[in-house]
Amino acid sequence: MRILIISPWCDDIDLETCRGTPENAYLFAGLLKRDHRIYFICQGNYCEIPINMRNQIVSTGVKRFPWVWPSRLNFVTFPIFHPSYGQYLSAIVEDTIKRENIEIVYNIAGYGHPELVRTCKKLKTPYAVKTMGTILFTEKIKEPLGKLLYYKEHLIFSYKPDHYFCVDDGTGTYKVTKHYGIDKKLITILPNARPDIKITKNDVNLPPVCGYFSRFDRLKGTDLFCKIVKKVLRKTTNIKFLVAGEGTLKRYIQKLCDEYPQNVFYLGYLPYIKMLQYYQKIDLLISTNRYSNLTLPTIEALSHGVPVIAFDTQETSRLLKDGLNGFLVKPFEVEEAVYKITNGAEDANLLKKLSLSALESASSIPTWEERITLEINKLEELIQ
Repeated sequence: MRILIISPWCDDIDLETCRGTPENAYLFAGLLKRDHRIYFICQGNYCEIPINMRNQIVSTGVKRFPWVWPSRLNFVTFPIFHPSYGQYLSAIVEDTIKRENIEIVYNIAGYGHPELVRTCKKLKTPYAVKTMGTILFTEKIKEPLGKLLYYKEHLIFSYKPDHYFCVDDGTGTYKVTKHYGIDKKLITILPNARPDIKITKNDVNLPPVCGYFSRFDRLKGTDLFCKIVKKVLRKTTNIKFLVAGEGTLKRYIQKLCDEYPQNVFYLGYLPYIKMLQYYQKIDLLISTNRYSNLTLPTIEALSHGVPVIAFDTQETSRLLKDGLNGFLVKPFEVEEAVYKITNGAEDANLLKKLSLSALESASSIPTWEERITLEINKLEELIQ
């Protein structure tokens, strides 16, 4: 299979150096393992491509989509930018398809989607698109600001490709696709997967350690996390916090570290493999996402026997059970989160009980190998 992959990100395709979610790294590894030929178009420069991948794939850097500024809950893009960027991108894609005899185009995140649908139909090349999360934007798209925040997703579901891959992060994929009248046969739901690499969790730490591994922005609830930490540390100084990530609200984290240097420790933005090692160093993961907490860090924590405390948003309770494998908190109730952290993190017996249940609840979650097998099998099927 000669596959053309289009992505906004250049630096997440190698497992050893991957920053953030490893799904693209696992996808590339799986495709190469099956001897498929990968052509890669990413928004960035050639130097961002991991060195060891440069001889394994054919890569092209393109200009980045002109998002304007991060808003409170997402990146703002203006509808006028989408057609022009789509035309620019589709011209490059069309040339690549013709020159390299591409058999299928896979657009990760969906930039330039309407134009790519038309181009691939014209060239009779199968075309699939993958979305990271739907975030129930059908409720927001009616609002002026909502159109700017989720216009890309609106275009993705308005123009039908040959197939959709939707990452199941608890944001109601089928509700959105039903709203747009999309047949379920056109959709493959990709589960957030548990790590293939297992790090053994040590016993409960003394003093207890809470982890926060996230992108730092309001969509992920970083501002709420900081409020929670401050209130916890006003009640007790017997809890420590390990924080890892990057984002527009990094200054909030830095301020927190400055105020509580003995309790809050910033680890930086860690590559995926190194990030996994820190699950053995924490006793409780804090997840404060405003949209859904059925996320990859939640699954990784449970897979390492680390209970999770999270806001009960959207489909979070499908996996997290209050008092069983963690703690569920009414959405954005900071005081309730503080109460459950201060009473739970310092109860070693309770944490051990939750840890065993966490491992059990994660056992039914697909591994990355199973997830990628599902994805690649469907891509292969589309070209037959």
